[in-house]
Amino acid sequence: MVGIGLFVEVFTSLPPCSGGRLVRRAIERLKQKYGDKIEVRIYEGVTEKTKEYGIDTTPAVVIDNDIRIIGVAPSMETLENALKEAGLTEE
Repeated sequence: MVGIGLFVEVFTSLPPCSGGRLVRRAIERLKQKYGDKIEVRIYEGVTEKTKEYGIDTTPAVVIDNDIRIIGVAPSMETLENALKEAGLTEE
């Protein structure tokens, strides 16, 4: 966790597939909605982080070092629910 917010890492293929592009757009909308309550870092392709987490299928979303979504493009609602399950509040 960075500061008081959640740290969200998004992993996509390079070039990003349609699922990866959808996840990026959704996470950017959530970032606009929640502001500094979430910090987002996006990784494309194979990186040290993908190896560290053992991610071999994208898109993937990791919240505070916990792999929450992998191999599917979740709906906005699913992404938001994953953030709330990890401790995000709307207050």
